[in-house]
Amino acid sequence: MDAGVTAAVVAAIAALAGVPLAGLLSHRSAMTTVRREVQQNQFAEILKKRIEVYPQLWHIHIFYETNWDLDQKPKTGAWAEEYRDALKELNLSIGVFFSQALYEKFYELRQELDAAARSTSADELVTQDCVERIRAIVYGGGGRPGLSTIEKDDLGSYRSIELQRRIE
Repeated sequence: MDAGVTAAVVAAIAALAGVPLAGLLSHRSAMTTVRREVQQNQFAEILKKRIEVYPQLWHIHIFYETNWDLDQKPKTGAWAEEYRDALKELNLSIGVFFSQALYEKFYELRQELDAAARSTSADELVTQDCVERIRAIVYGGGGRPGLSTIEKDDLGSYRSIELQRRIE
């Protein structure tokens, strides 16, 4: 239904019911404002919690990916199992605060690590293809963002102008 027709129908019903249109519209406007304020407060609280817990996920990425590579440690079945288990443990305590986009990538990473851990003995090297898929899930690749990008985006890191305005 067209917006003008809707407004006319609401006005007609209000007039028939003896309710002044201005009062009806004022009430509706107030309810919309309250709903937006509640949503903004809820989002602010979720963002505060993410700021608190996302560094724990970041720590796992840096430990098992970046630092592992810098230290030139072999990515073995044991590495995949430890990495997967660290993520599983983290999910139990903070997974509820993940955005949907982050959780989808997180799940994809856990699946890939689980497959590597199951198909590779503890001291055997994980295949290079699998290692590259895991790294792409974490840091992005093939035009797809990685977990690290989604984490930063969820925290507003890519909205520096907005963050600077709020700080000033």
